[in-house]
Amino acid sequence: MVDLNQSVLNEIGLSVIPTVDGWKIQWQCKLVDINQYSIWCEQLAGKKLIEPLKLSVSSALDTQSIDLSFSMLQAASGIYVDVYAHPVFAFVDHNAVDQVLRIAPRPLPMSVTSNFRDYGGQLTKQGKQVVWGKLFRTGHMAEMSEADKQALLQLNIQTICDFRSDEEVNRQPSQLPSHLIPTAIAVAPGSAANLFSAINDEHIDEKTIDVFMQEINRDLVNSHQSSYRQMFNMLIQQAESSSIIHCSAGKDRTGFAGLLVLAALGVELEAIMSDYLRTNEYLDITKEVDRWAVSHDRAASALHNGEPIKPINRKALALILKVKRSYLQAAIDTMDSQYGGIDNYLRTQMALTDNDFAILKQHYLYS
Repeated sequence: MVDLNQSVLNEIGLSVIPTVDGWKIQWQCKLVDINQYSIWCEQLAGKKLIEPLKLSVSSALDTQSIDLSFSMLQAASGIYVDVYAHPVFAFVDHNAVDQVLRIAPRPLPMSVTSNFRDYGGQLTKQGKQVVWGKLFRTGHMAEMSEADKQALLQLNIQTICDFRSDEEVNRQPSQLPSHLIPTAIAVAPGSAANLFSAINDEHIDEKTIDVFMQEINRDLVNSHQSSYRQMFNMLIQQAESSSIIHCSAGKDRTGFAGLLVLAALGVELEAIMSDYLRTNEYLDITKEVDRWAVSHDRAASALHNGEPIKPINRKALALILKVKRSYLQAAIDTMDSQYGGIDNYLRTQMALTDNDFAILKQHYLYS
C-alpha cells in the first residue's frame, strides 16, 4: 500500500490542473494503485455536497487522470459551476482507517487580483490536513470584478485582515461586496520605505535588495507582534467562516502571517517554506511591474504637482516582487535565535494559549 502522505504526494505529482472548460486531476500511475482508493468530489462552489460525486479514472501511458468539465459537475451536482467554483476532491484509502487525502485548485483565477490562493491541503506533523476553502491569501483587492466579488460570497468570506498602511489603503481601496468590511491591521516594516525608494535608484543591485528583504522579515518578527496577534484574534473569532489575509503584493507581510498561522496549526516548516515560494509561481511579475509602475507614476505625479518624474527601475521592482528562501528564513532564524523557536514565539509573543491552539486546529484542520 502506498500511503498518500506529503512526500508521496510530491513524488507522484498529484495535482489539479485548470483547463479551458474545467479541471483535470493528474498523477503518475506507476507509484499508486488507484484501485485502493475511491475518488469523490465533496465540495463545490462553497457548498458541501450531501452526496459526494464519485469520479472515474482514465489512464494513458505513465499517468492517470480525471477530467472534470464545468458542465459535467453542474449536471451531476445541480450547482452552478464556473472557474470560481473551487471544487475539493477526496481520495479515500480503503486499506487505512479514516485516511482521506483532499486536494483542490490552489490558486483562484481572480480577474485582476494576483496571487489569490488557498492555504488548504497542507499536512501537519500529526498527519492532519489544513481545510480547503477556509484560509486564503492575496495581494491588494482594489481591482476586483463583479465576478470576483461574487466568488468571495460563494466562498463564505466573512473576515479580511488587511496589513496595508493607511496610505496604501487610500491609494488603492479594496473593491469588495458591500457587507465585507476589512479589518485594518497596519504593518509597516521600518526598512520597507528604504526598500521601495530603490525603485528610483538605477544603480541598486540584487544583493542590496536581498539585504533589505531579509531585514524586513526580521523586523516583522521583532516589531509587529500586536498586529499579528490581532490577526489571530480575527481568525479565532470568525473560525466558522472563511478568511483572507493580505497586503499590497501579498508576499512579505502576508507571507510572514502565513508562516505564523500554518505553524500554529502544526505544519512543518519546510512545507510552509514551499508554500511561501509559490508566490514566484502564481505572481505574474511582468503584469505586477506594469501595475506598480502606473500606481507609482500617479502618486509621484501628484506629489510633484505634474512635474516630470524619474521613471522607476523596473528591473529592481521585478526583483522586489519576487520571494526567496533567504527572506522568510531570516524570520525563522530570528525566532530561533531570539525567541527560542517559532513554537515559543507563538506562545510568548503572540500570546496564544492552549485553548487558542485547540480552536484553530478544530476549525482549520480536517478531523
